[in-house]
Amino acid sequence: MRDMLLILNFDESSSRAIARALRAEHIYCEIVPGNISSEEIEKRDPLGLILSGGVKGGMPSGLQAEVAQNARPMLALGDAAAMLCRALGGDALETAICNSIGAVRFRECELTQGIDDCERMLHNVRRLRMPEGAVALAESLQEPVGFMLMQRPVYGIQFTLEQNDTDGMQLLLNFAEKVCNCTKWWTYEAFVERTVEDIQRMAGEGHAVCAMTGGLDSGVSAVLAHKALGNRLKGIFIDTGLLRDGEAAQVLSFYRDQLGMEMIHVQAQERFLAALDGVVDANQKRAIIGEMIQKILDEAMTQVGAVTVVVRGTNCNDVLGWDKQKRRPALQADVPMIEPLRELFKSEIRQVGSTMYMPPEVLSRQSFPGSGLALRILGAVTPARLQTLRAVDRIFTEELTASGQMKRLWQHFAVLSPMAGDDPRAMIALRAVNSAESSQGYAARLPYDLLERVMDRIRRERPEVSRVVYDLTSFSRYDGVEWQ
Repeated sequence: MRDMLLILNFDESSSRAIARALRAEHIYCEIVPGNISSEEIEKRDPLGLILSGGVKGGMPSGLQAEVAQNARPMLALGDAAAMLCRALGGDALETAICNSIGAVRFRECELTQGIDDCERMLHNVRRLRMPEGAVALAESLQEPVGFMLMQRPVYGIQFTLEQNDTDGMQLLLNFAEKVCNCTKWWTYEAFVERTVEDIQRMAGEGHAVCAMTGGLDSGVSAVLAHKALGNRLKGIFIDTGLLRDGEAAQVLSFYRDQLGMEMIHVQAQERFLAALDGVVDANQKRAIIGEMIQKILDEAMTQVGAVTVVVRGTNCNDVLGWDKQKRRPALQADVPMIEPLRELFKSEIRQVGSTMYMPPEVLSRQSFPGSGLALRILGAVTPARLQTLRAVDRIFTEELTASGQMKRLWQHFAVLSPMAGDDPRAMIALRAVNSAESSQGYAARLPYDLLERVMDRIRRERPEVSRVVYDLTSFSRYDGVEWQ
């Protein structure tokens, strides 16, 4: 492993922003739990630690006492700075100094080189009592809002990076390059090279297996493993019958026919429809589909033979637990698993795929849940309703693509709902969202004439649909609103 930084996660949004900012500058970093042990830090051997806090008002907890005494350079941001101050023997009073924009003056040191005095958002900044051997690093309203130790490179500042924050970015780069002596080695080409070597080392002379969903994460993971192992990798692709229009054929066309990957194609459409017969509750659908996928994977593994490593398409959002409902099936519990993309976000995963010359139509495929169209049908899942929803989804996609709107969207889809009473016709709700990493999003402001064209095509081509609506609801993982 080449040089790196660890980001101790005490605030997911801040951790994500720091990781993205550093990697964009070719500084490699990994996000780890805030309560990571000193032993685990020693095992990873980073050049420095960043304690990533927020500005929500409540002080985080979980920092291990021995980690606070670690000899490596340390930078705490946001409310993690107050926590670190306490861990070092100082204190941070509960009363906030201010909750507004304030002028901040910095002490000159390696960390603050090139940063002028400026105004910062100072939310829930606490009054600090300095630990022994510490001096003020940043001041506002004649109060210290940051501190540094004189005997070792430990810094705490009670604000976080802001959007388009050039001073904040310079502070991170100073910490990485001047304080920690990190080199700018991180590139997507370097990531691919390192990951291929890791897979080869773990697999040895043996074989590997990867469950394929047709999605971005499992696809890029499989291509990395195929690059490392060639025909010693086998992919398992289950056609649940719940995929979008033409999706199964597209998956097989690229990974099996173009790439030459050995694929076990399980056609299980009838089994899933039978298992879902009459089921209307979303959680019950999700549980049935997950259990069925696991059962079929277990059956498929008997065709694979002995394997020495399992490749899994876990991404950074999965590790952070942002997709609370996401459940990835296991292949073989007693076989070592490699998750080559676990440190990367979706946009970074697409860049890795592009580096390996994966085609745009594969890389641009939108996220699709393992439950497929089942949860996008309100009520019972039937062949007729699946056919209707597939056709509507295809129409919506074609019109968004033709209008040039697709590149603006994080995700789009349609939901089918039965009409009230005994009316056999259906209502369609269209959904299009602008978002960042599935954490929160807002309804896209699509042109009205586009929505009219979509509605007109749906009504003409699918006469069983009697009403088309556009869903304007926003969603956020912070307020518990679920995005399907």
